Amino acid sequence: MTETSVILDVNGLGFDILCSRGALALCSPGERARLTTYLQVSEAGAFLFGFADETERELFLKITAIKGIGGRTAMTILGVLSAEEVIHAAARADVATFTRVPGVGRKTAERICFELKNVVPPTPRSAAPPSRTADTVADALRTLGFTQADAAGALGVVRAALGEGFDQLDEERLLKAALKELQRK
Repeated sequence: MTETSVILDVNGLGFDILCSRGALALCSPGERARLTTYLQVSEAGAFLFGFADETERELFLKITAIKGIGGRTAMTILGVLSAEEVIHAAARADVATFTRVPGVGRKTAERICFELKNVVPPTPRSAAPPSRTADTVADALRTLGFTQADAAGALGVVRAALGEGFDQLDEERLLKAALKELQRK
């Protein structure tokens, strides 16, 4: 397992799966995980992409349908932004959100916003953008020396344990819960 991929062991044959942030949160070394996948075959070779659910996979396919954006760039976007953040940013034409992704410049971000605004479901005006608390805590964990996969995994376990209460935690309490989870490993 790396910060962006997992190795799928099928009877001793390893498949390197490039994963979204959501998919990495579901994976722990040596443990079983169920991922939705997509095999992309091109002139450059075959690439296997992993997603937390069908929604992420569908969003990935919509992103790769945009001219000039391939599978690796789309997966980088889903590695930095959650599916919800992509949908909200596209609906609001929030170019700045997409330019946070390494390798995505202003023109590409504008094209993403333009292309996705008609294919992603519209968001109600009352819908608030997703909380940045989990992203801030993930950044803090990486600063402390944990890998992106470890941080995402710990936050995934905390999210699963707390359900809707997860979004109510402030950064300090969420960081403590994630560190507690990381100590169990």
